[in-house]
Amino acid sequence: MSDFWKTKFTIEPGLGMGSYSAGHFFWLLILAALIVFLGRIYRSSDEAVRRKIRLTVAFLTILDELSKYVLTLPTDQWNWNFLPFHLCSISMFAVFIHALTGNRYVEEYLYALGLPAALMAMIFPDWTDGLPFLNMMCIHSFTIHMLLVLYPCLLLYGGFRPDWRKLMAVLPVVFLLAIVMHLVNNVLGTNFFFVNGGGDGANPLSIVENHIGRWYLLVIPVIATACWLPMYLIPYRHKKQKV
Repeated sequence: MSDFWKTKFTIEPGLGMGSYSAGHFFWLLILAALIVFLGRIYRSSDEAVRRKIRLTVAFLTILDELSKYVLTLPTDQWNWNFLPFHLCSISMFAVFIHALTGNRYVEEYLYALGLPAALMAMIFPDWTDGLPFLNMMCIHSFTIHMLLVLYPCLLLYGGFRPDWRKLMAVLPVVFLLAIVMHLVNNVLGTNFFFVNGGGDGANPLSIVENHIGRWYLLVIPVIATACWLPMYLIPYRHKKQKV
C-alpha cells in the first residue's frame, strides 16, 4: 500500500512532514488566502448568494469527512479514533445545521468554540509528526480544519457580532458533551475532546500535561478564557465606539 493512502496508525514511523515545516506553512498560507478571498466575496454578496456559499462550505465539510471513511473502511485501516466525536467534528455538524437553519446559538458555538478549536488544530497539528505532505489523511486533516475556520470567518465578514449571553447558554451543552466523551473514551480507548489526555504533538495541552499530568484539564478553561476575552471584548468596544 502506498504511503499516500496510509493513516498515522498504519504508516511507518519517521515519515512525517513535521510541524512548522514548509508544508505546514503552505497550508496556513492557503487558509489565510482563502479567508480573505472568499470573505470579500461573501461581504459584497446579497443574502441569497451568502446562503449558497454557506451551504457549499457545509457540504464540502461533510464530503471531506466522508473521504476518511471511504479511505479507511475498505482498506482495513479503520480506527475508533476516526469517529466524528472530536470537538472539531462536532463543529462540522454545527456548520451543517447552521447552513440549513441559521440558528443564532449554533452560530455562537461556531464562533466561540469551533473557530478557536479548528484554528489551534491548524497551528498545532497532531498529524504532521506521523504523516508526510503527500498523504491523503494529512491532506484531509488540513482541508477539513481549513473549512471549519473558514465558515465562522465568513460569518464575521457578513456582520456577525458575538453575544456573551448566548455563549453562556451554549457552554452547559459543551460541558455535558465533554462528560459524555469522557465516558466514551474510557470504553473505546480514545481521546475525544482531549479530556483523557493532552493529545499528540507540541500543542499547549500536551506540553502542560507533560509537566503537571492530569491537572492539565484545569488549563483548558484558562486557554478558553484567554481566547474569549479578545474575541468578545474587542467587538464590544468597537460597538460602543460606533454608538
